[in-house]
Amino acid sequence: MTGFDVVVIGGGHAGAEAAAAASRMGARTLLLTQNLETIGQMSCNPAIGGIAKGTVVREVDALGGIMGRATDRARIQFRMLNRSKGPAVWSPRAQCDRGLYRRAVRGELERLPNVRFGQGTVARLELVGGRVTGVVTTDGRRYRAGAVVLTAGTFLRGRIHLGLETQIPAGRAGEPPALEVAQDIEQLGLTVERFKTGTPPRVDGGTIDLARLERQDGDPDSYWFSHHARAEHPEQLPCYLTHTGERLRDIITAHLRESALYGGAISGRGPRYCPSIEDKIVRFPEAERHQVFLEPEGLDTREMYVNGLSTSLPPGVQVEYLRSVPGLERVEMTRPGYAIEYDYYPPTQLDHTLRVRAVPGLYLAGQVNGTTGYEEAAGQGVVAGLNAAAAALDREPVVLGRQDGFIGILIDDLVTRGVDEPYRLFTSRSEFRLLHRQDNALRRLAPVAIRLGLFSDEERRGIEERLEAEDRVFRLAVDTAVRPEGANPVLADAGERSIGEPVRVIELAKRPGVRLVSLLAGAGVEVAPEEAAWAEVEIRYGGYLEREREMVAKLVELEGFELTGDLEYRLFASVSFEAREKLAVRRPSNLGQASRIPGVSPADLHALVMEVTKRRHR
Repeated sequence: MTGFDVVVIGGGHAGAEAAAAASRMGARTLLLTQNLETIGQMSCNPAIGGIAKGTVVREVDALGGIMGRATDRARIQFRMLNRSKGPAVWSPRAQCDRGLYRRAVRGELERLPNVRFGQGTVARLELVGGRVTGVVTTDGRRYRAGAVVLTAGTFLRGRIHLGLETQIPAGRAGEPPALEVAQDIEQLGLTVERFKTGTPPRVDGGTIDLARLERQDGDPDSYWFSHHARAEHPEQLPCYLTHTGERLRDIITAHLRESALYGGAISGRGPRYCPSIEDKIVRFPEAERHQVFLEPEGLDTREMYVNGLSTSLPPGVQVEYLRSVPGLERVEMTRPGYAIEYDYYPPTQLDHTLRVRAVPGLYLAGQVNGTTGYEEAAGQGVVAGLNAAAAALDREPVVLGRQDGFIGILIDDLVTRGVDEPYRLFTSRSEFRLLHRQDNALRRLAPVAIRLGLFSDEERRGIEERLEAEDRVFRLAVDTAVRPEGANPVLADAGERSIGEPVRVIELAKRPGVRLVSLLAGAGVEVAPEEAAWAEVEIRYGGYLEREREMVAKLVELEGFELTGDLEYRLFASVSFEAREKLAVRRPSNLGQASRIPGVSPADLHALVMEVTKRRHR
């Protein structure tokens, strides 16, 4: 038997981040996966980032993760979404070369000193006294572990659907499902449910009339997702936009009963915010058209991803509806789209470290927790990896709260509220979205990572220098006065009134549309735009930020009222029956978490405080 501190099952986005985080904590880590060639595989859309998700990538990077570093090496188009709106919703997004991304993830893992790799399918967990102590593969190999992180994605009893007739046991196209370990975990007593997700067809870009489509080029900005490295970006490629029409709607309607979802072959619920084309036609019958994005798969292939046409219809119908789309009349389909149904474990069975409460030593991350999306998986992977390592090394657990960022919000939502559909992050899920921006992720989370010892000395110095540079720009804005001849051209460009005497830069930078970098340049001070981004937001939105910080202080106060694990909630007569039942199941660790459990009212919280206080006095 080979021994490790942490064994990570699965090599997708959650598994890669879990292995990296555990390694950076100093744990001897094994990444065990069915196929070592598919570590970091982008199973669906070849893109990283987007609304809220781009901020998560930067938070993962601030905690020592690898998604941002890999994206910078593989991005073939970059866009900052929502740039016309406020900075709270600015969202970096990158199309990636699938092959480059996968190799970049593997390369980043190979550079970490404590990570080892193993190819194999886990059959069962080994337990001693109810605690996980290792894993056994289907070929009989045994690996001892202080903690295990399960990141199996859609592989747990996965089943692909192509219409009603074709059902293929698979974790994704061409790869077998994980059956034995799914059965083994169910026997541990965990609640198991089913979700479904889907992917659209891929097509040969050489058979598309691109001249008829709307071309979408990337932003020229030199933006990096990673705070720690400045990888050379590959050349950018365009995406293209077209739309469905009446003919596609008629084809889908005529063949709707051949869909695995609408024909009754699939019982699991799918993601509301990423519906299949069948869902769109049924749910929005009044819509005249739907957007279809053609996205390149890589630099060395003509294959394109057809974003917007996810489906579970038979392949023949897919070809028919593809050729009804303007510009795709002669298109050749290279791979059919499909739906996939898989096991997940309702995440209310976890605590905020992503540990299964009923099975010490077992941590879950990614789609097995009922989420959807590469970025959501990566955020969970970091937290599960850190805490698995902490448990194995007898260190304090690592808990990120709602006040810390989108990763904390993601985990708190999962654990306290649960899911009734595949969970996806949005900026609207954050009560503090002006505080949780993509430009300040390093400032928010790097201190946590440094305290945990996750960075090398060189990385730590780089972080300190970056934050000192941002602070310096803020001080320059406070201390520097700009004369009218330097400020007025900048103010005119922003449509703002001119000044007649010198004014401190910080006062003018509060005006809408006035760039801090340009004002400082007008005063004869040159600073890098990326170093000024944080200070500009802090200056312009200072009043709003202060109000959000007051909200954070109230949340921290609530979470300072601890609820111990031995509380007998069902005996608290002054608390409503519904709240007692839910508190007994969810077992929140503090009053803040209790307040976010559906069915627990403000009156219940007040009664809970009184009950707990009386118990403490006794």
